[in-house]
Amino acid sequence: MMTEEGICFVEEAIYTSRKDVAEEAPPNPNEAAIVRARKLPLLGASVFAVGLGFYCLQLFIAARQPCTNPKVADLAEQKDVVSRYDYTADSFDSEVGLSEFLMGLNSTRKTLSQKCHGNVLEVSCGTGRNLGYYDIEREDSRRPAGKVDSLTFIDISPQMVEVCKKKWMALFGSKLATLKPDLSVRFLTGSALGNMPLAPNGKKYDTIIQTMGMCSTPTPVALVANMVKHLDTSNPDARIYLLEHGRSYMPWVNNILDQSAEKHAELHGCWFNREIGSLVQEAADQTGLEVATERRHHAGTTWVFELKPKAETVATQAITPTKATEASTASEGWLAKIGWK
Repeated sequence: MMTEEGICFVEEAIYTSRKDVAEEAPPNPNEAAIVRARKLPLLGASVFAVGLGFYCLQLFIAARQPCTNPKVADLAEQKDVVSRYDYTADSFDSEVGLSEFLMGLNSTRKTLSQKCHGNVLEVSCGTGRNLGYYDIEREDSRRPAGKVDSLTFIDISPQMVEVCKKKWMALFGSKLATLKPDLSVRFLTGSALGNMPLAPNGKKYDTIIQTMGMCSTPTPVALVANMVKHLDTSNPDARIYLLEHGRSYMPWVNNILDQSAEKHAELHGCWFNREIGSLVQEAADQTGLEVATERRHHAGTTWVFELKPKAETVATQAITPTKATEASTASEGWLAKIGWK
């Protein structure tokens, strides 16, 4: 009797369970979409938190190295480390790629690069981390022709320029038919502190862009001032775009930067504790430009600038630009094979 009751109990439980399943309503696709939409802000916040945490972890680890120079934020005390890039060119992208992705710097690079127009000069181009973002596609039924007429890349490190060229071919070598047919592309080895070539049309540039370069040169103000010399300041639409990293607006963050600056410079070839805002403003004041926009991210350590000629600079600028000499070494022989110079 007990055994039979036990069997009946189990059978009834199974029956009830199946009945519940049979009567369950199918999921509402609209409700699923709402749930997914609600998860997006949480996902974005999580990615940001991971990026910020990774950045802070890197700084914390580096900060454990002792700071032997109390004047480490003084430009006069910072040794020239630009030659470091000759040794890190092949591994540079793998060293900075993850941290830049987590910090959203790829998006910032894309935003700045897609603002470039006309004849474009990228100074301190490095391994070409902006290459895939320029507006260079040919006109088709879906969109007008890209805003960029020419691209000139220059860097003092021949190893970096070589990586940049290889990356260009990897990105566009099989897609040349999708690019503007009259697009001119040049890769040059030379110092951005000296005379740089004019644009392919023999005039100064409409746009000059530089990303993460002021941290590497011993004379950052002179670097920006030299960019202005190669900018067509008679054109009110001419622009200089800068993406840099430097000091924070938080004292405790600056303390970490100062403590780890020397070790970071030795490893990566850049001083990331410079007062970028005042350096850019000083260069603008010297050259007749104004800071159109300035934005800061990541506790103020990431700086984004848009510089443009002042109205009086445009009015007084000579029409004919001074001829600039060619950079020290041109690395463009391979372009002639596909009809580009």
